[in-house]
Amino acid sequence: MTKIHEINLLGQSIWLDSISRNMFESGQLSDLIKKGVSGLTSNPTIFDKAVSETDLYDNQIKQLHLEGKNSEEIFEAIAIRDVQSAADLMINVYKKTQYKDGYISIEVSPKLANNSELTIEEGIRLWNSIDRPNIMIKVPGTESGSVAIRKLISLGINVNVTLLFSVESYIRSARAYIDGLNDYINSGGKNLGNIASVASFFVSRLDTAVDKLLNDSSLKGKSGIFNAYKAYELFLDLFGNDFDHLRNKGGQVQRPLWASTSVKNPSYSPTLYVEKLMGPNTVNTLPENTLEALLQSAKIKDELTNNTNVDRYFNNLEKDGLSVNQITNELLADGIRSFLESYNSVIDRITNKIIKSST
Repeated sequence: MTKIHEINLLGQSIWLDSISRNMFESGQLSDLIKKGVSGLTSNPTIFDKAVSETDLYDNQIKQLHLEGKNSEEIFEAIAIRDVQSAADLMINVYKKTQYKDGYISIEVSPKLANNSELTIEEGIRLWNSIDRPNIMIKVPGTESGSVAIRKLISLGINVNVTLLFSVESYIRSARAYIDGLNDYINSGGKNLGNIASVASFFVSRLDTAVDKLLNDSSLKGKSGIFNAYKAYELFLDLFGNDFDHLRNKGGQVQRPLWASTSVKNPSYSPTLYVEKLMGPNTVNTLPENTLEALLQSAKIKDELTNNTNVDRYFNNLEKDGLSVNQITNELLADGIRSFLESYNSVIDRITNKIIKSST
């Protein structure tokens, strides 16, 4: 039994925040599944890194270019193939956990973050193109995103809500999921239990933003954790008794997923956001270096359900002159901008590979 399996006993799943073709061809992903990893998440930054670090994509890029595909179409084809490969490796986890885990997440273009109609359109297209039951379409937790979340869920399409920083955005996204399940039932849907969603709450980025503004050093390294604690309290409320009418029909809760869980401050323990955010009905998605640190040294203990002092912490932040709402709004805008930069970077990288193969 690995430490991941011990965490599973608390009710938390561990997913990997990475994907690359090398994982499948080397057997790395199969090995991680044996160790307990039960899902993968991807985004434009992850794909940009994957394409830059290997030549495993070069033949596909060249072939698709010869077929007349442009760089954006080639990127989508690359992503779809990798997600399909990962989903096939995870399908037994998906079945064994009764559709709770085994998911691979793929993001709609960050260019569409504030366009609900086009996000819905692209989400449906990606879902149909990948054609695997154990994938999630990543939709940002913007106001436009919540409209798309509700619609996609109503169509039976799994959704990973990404770039959640504020509890207000979390509440909006959770309600969109619940409304989508109700829409699905009301439209005659028969497989409610097959629909899954996670709400990806970003942790370390908030700490980075808050820490540099704090005067009181005793508050540092805690804002992301306490923000997650607040989200978890809201999760227990939103998916409490009022959710029973859907739960009784097989409906799954939308689990909080802790994202951005590698420490940015080298003085913090590499497992800080692993150890402080363990608890039932949650997911933690980790980059490879944090996953390795977890396997080696993480202390396993439920830190979510017995948490106190959340309100006191945020009151102290306000006393120190910080507006968490303002910071989280800025982080959402920065997150969208960062993913867009990574998207443009991977498109440029593919274009350069095409030029190189043609010379």
